[in-house]
Amino acid sequence: MRVRRGLIGACLCLAAILPCAALAAQARLSYGQVVEDRLSAWQPEMRYVFSGREGDAVLITVDAAEPDRLDPLVILLDAAQRQVLALDDDSGGAVNARLRHILTRSDDYLIKVMAAPKNVQTSGTFRLRLSLLNPTPTPSPLSAAPRLAPLSAGESVRAELNDQVPFRLYAVYALAGRPLSFSLRLENALPIGLYLYSHDFERRLATAELNDQLSFIPSADGWYWLVVSRIGQAGGGAYTLTRGAERPIGAPKAEGVRLVAGLAQSGALSPRFATLYHFEAQSRSRVDLLLQAQGVLPALILLADERFAQLAVGEGALRAVELPHSGRYYALVARSGGPNDPASGAYTLTLSGAFTPLATATPMPKPSVVPLRSGETARGILDDQRFLAYYSFTAARSTNILIELTAESGTLQPVAYLYSYQGDQPRLMASAMADDAQRRTVTIQQTLPEDGAYLIVVARYGAAQGTTQGVYSVKLTLRAP
Repeated sequence: MRVRRGLIGACLCLAAILPCAALAAQARLSYGQVVEDRLSAWQPEMRYVFSGREGDAVLITVDAAEPDRLDPLVILLDAAQRQVLALDDDSGGAVNARLRHILTRSDDYLIKVMAAPKNVQTSGTFRLRLSLLNPTPTPSPLSAAPRLAPLSAGESVRAELNDQVPFRLYAVYALAGRPLSFSLRLENALPIGLYLYSHDFERRLATAELNDQLSFIPSADGWYWLVVSRIGQAGGGAYTLTRGAERPIGAPKAEGVRLVAGLAQSGALSPRFATLYHFEAQSRSRVDLLLQAQGVLPALILLADERFAQLAVGEGALRAVELPHSGRYYALVARSGGPNDPASGAYTLTLSGAFTPLATATPMPKPSVVPLRSGETARGILDDQRFLAYYSFTAARSTNILIELTAESGTLQPVAYLYSYQGDQPRLMASAMADDAQRRTVTIQQTLPEDGAYLIVVARYGAAQGTTQGVYSVKLTLRAP
């Protein structure tokens, strides 16, 4: 595999710089267009030019009509052929190529199709399709069924699932000990599942597949996510979803990973299928959200207001979305196929545009302690508004622990502290600090002296007086003695 990758890389360097013996004319393509062409000894490559805009998520597919004769390689370059932007050989299955890429500027781009270096045969027919995955989004009218919406006690909503919308998300707020119940009425025989998730999508709390009822008793006050999704990969149908009647609840704002304008936030959709982010902005700000996936990861961005009423949805990017009022907004990144889609991968999400933050700084939230279990990884952001985070765990005496704190993006210099609690008095046991900008990960290893509760404090270097910021991840590993 390494040899093959090396051959492809060498081929790319030559393809981007050297002209071919028989240079193909550069046919111009547009989004949605399909062309059939042929490679031969006299015409070893074909070239196509198209115009793209910044933030366009493009999909280039090349299928071999004669797979026993041709294994196509597709390459995406800038129009001047000075930079190779992406390539693909076999991601489409068998010898077919699939290439996804998000364009970083508005310009012309060049597509090259040639035989893969490992292929002995260099001639054969192929079909190429150029697709745009993110048509320009528009705010969703209230009369239309959105992909993301709040669902209050006693409320009913009617919507549809189909090939374009295989799942829908509902934000529900609930109190500890008060039963949550949902009923689903289908208008045809489409197999549909109900899935209830924790606020951070780390845990699936309840499942009802091929069943019209889902019930759950929350163990804590907070926001939860109800997902209505197709079970299969095709088909469509309408449904009516009803939340059981409960006493009205005043819901606080939800907390996601905080987005900082201009700072690329790293994330991953594996094994969870979605991640929640939030930011604050003034009325009439126009924001851009750019999602850059690593590899082939079909993912959606959903933008909502502080009530989780959807404003816009799109794949790859949302551009120039005007915010209707000052306050908190949420961005949710989710797998396009929903919770039953096996696709996974890493990505970065960047907030930018004509963006105006709130005039007054958001006060430091009241400290909250998040339980952390062995093997779990928690993520968050440290900045001028939130420069400390707290995690707790319980363990037995002589347990060996490993705490790994990593700065995943930005300028963050992370610091980790481990405290024990005896008689409700915290006692510092250990600390680890990234004392320079090059050190991205710090670790604490300890053998616990006694049974009990322990506290992990995550901070940036300098805490309130610090200047670094960015996304972090913290992982806890417990090993029995």
